Amino acid sequence: MDAPHAVGDRLRGEHHVVSTMSQFTDSEKARILREARRLVRDRDEPPGAPLATEPPPMPMPTIESQDDRWRRELEGFERQREAARAAMRREQREGREAMMHARALGADAAERIAALEQRLDEVERQISELSRAVGDFSDAVSEGMQKQDKGLEKLSTLLTEIRALDDQHRAVLDLPSPLIRKERRIN
Repeated sequence: MDAPHAVGDRLRGEHHVVSTMSQFTDSEKARILREARRLVRDRDEPPGAPLATEPPPMPMPTIESQDDRWRRELEGFERQREAARAAMRREQREGREAMMHARALGADAAERIAALEQRLDEVERQISELSRAVGDFSDAVSEGMQKQDKGLEKLSTLLTEIRALDDQHRAVLDLPSPLIRKERRIN
């Protein structure tokens, strides 16, 4: 008979379950099953987990009555009103002090303001004079630079002419020795 049919016949007659446990001995299987049962029994507490402690008791919420709430709101309003009154008194006091200081400086302040205005007018006049002088200086510098550029162009042209004339007057004098060569001037 064929091997696959033999296995099929054997499974029909006897029910054999093949699993990964087949590789262990009977004593190892028993130890594994004991450990599995213990883990199932103690599954609420995973191995190595700390013992659960009772959560701290929650305080009972306090329920505020209408009278208590109104009293609390009234106290808050009173604090705000007192802070506003203190700020108003401080502003009034500072205003009075500023007015007294201004009255004390009244006549003197007008004279000081007039003197400052005169000084400011003088500074403005000096600034306009300075800006005019700077403009004149700039124009003079630009004009001088243009004159120098024209002079440089004339000198460059003259130098070119002089070099051309000098080249015409120079001639090479050949001597019998190839090592000796002299320039001579032809006038």
